[in-house]
Amino acid sequence: MGGNVLCRLTKGSGSMDESKPSPDEQIVSLLAPEFEDDPIGALARLREWAPMVRVGFPGGQRVWLMTRSELIRKVLSDPRFVVDVSKVPGHEGPSITEQMVATLDLSDELSDYFGANLMLEDGQSHARLRRTLAPAFTNRRIEALRPRIEKTSAGLLDALERKGSGDLLHEYAAPLTIDVICGLIGIDETDQPRIQKWMGEYANAEADFTTSLLGLCEYLRELITRRRAQPANDTISTLVRAMDSDDVRLDEADAISMAVTLVNASYHAMNDFILNGVLALQDNPDQLALLRAKPEALPHAVEELMRMASSISTAGPRYATQDMELAGVQVCQGDALTGSLHAANFDPRHFPRPEQCDIQRVPKRGEGHLSFGAGPHRCIGASLANLEGEVAIDHLMLQRDSLELAVSRRELTYRDTMPGGAPRLLTSFPVRI
Repeated sequence: MGGNVLCRLTKGSGSMDESKPSPDEQIVSLLAPEFEDDPIGALARLREWAPMVRVGFPGGQRVWLMTRSELIRKVLSDPRFVVDVSKVPGHEGPSITEQMVATLDLSDELSDYFGANLMLEDGQSHARLRRTLAPAFTNRRIEALRPRIEKTSAGLLDALERKGSGDLLHEYAAPLTIDVICGLIGIDETDQPRIQKWMGEYANAEADFTTSLLGLCEYLRELITRRRAQPANDTISTLVRAMDSDDVRLDEADAISMAVTLVNASYHAMNDFILNGVLALQDNPDQLALLRAKPEALPHAVEELMRMASSISTAGPRYATQDMELAGVQVCQGDALTGSLHAANFDPRHFPRPEQCDIQRVPKRGEGHLSFGAGPHRCIGASLANLEGEVAIDHLMLQRDSLELAVSRRELTYRDTMPGGAPRLLTSFPVRI
């Protein structure tokens, strides 16, 4: 890789310490106890120490961690930074993502199912894939899903109410999010339990997620074959039409890869958002009371909860395509950068009193939370996530006032997830209604 001697790093380790070398000389360990015990507080101290610090990353590579909202937004929108490390002139060796995947020992059979990935492409290639999916995520198409989401949500909650108690994760959030994304993609209702099972195993480090992922890929291949014979008004049919178009240059592996990405991202992120959103409102009873008194503030409330309660902690790595100075430090061609979304979402430069939940908070245009990312790779499903979040919070916390956690907060448990920054996911969420 390129890069001059100013880019080389002095070794260091441990937690942040202002008495030690400057941020470009010290390696900060995000495994230090302070990040486990008080992540928001620890990230706040890191953010005020420096806009960029060096951190260790799974797989052994050291990366720059950006800690401030403005800087993260800038880099995510800057074409000098790419997600595909092969676009870096002179690059040799695997990317961080490839290093992580290598540790998973995936079967060769799986590689046959994966083509271009929307999250790992840049420039025209990324734009081409995004345009292919765009018809499924128009505002009109998303809003048309509202009746289905409301019906599914109401049915699941009615069943929970009849029991008087249950697990909000497995009996509400998971089946709701699976129904929503499966409906959008075109997966039959009778097949949804299989998809939910596979997704649960996919995020569980103790399960054979390779078998589950292979099962999902094989299912999608069969679904593509069915939709080619009998098209429908769904995303799979949109992908099939793109595959059959001479202009789009999309093959079956690309279509499967894109569908897997949509299912995986939608399922896990929304499950945890619903649960964490409930906890955040229970922790702020004054804001919950205000929201019940002013239900028209629900869209703003969901944006605020997305800021505070998202389980996605970091942005995917970006690679510098040239040497440059950034935020007062020297970044080398080929250096990897990632952004702490939690640090950005609690940055007081953009959010006055960021630790305070404010359901009426309305940030300036272009200065909202970064839970959906920013720039060309901003989450294509952001409007769907907001709609799903609105329905869930409305049905759980506004139309009902009796939902309560059936265990102490300390008894909530989280599962070990795949290496490499996957969100910390709850294993269950016992409630009484």
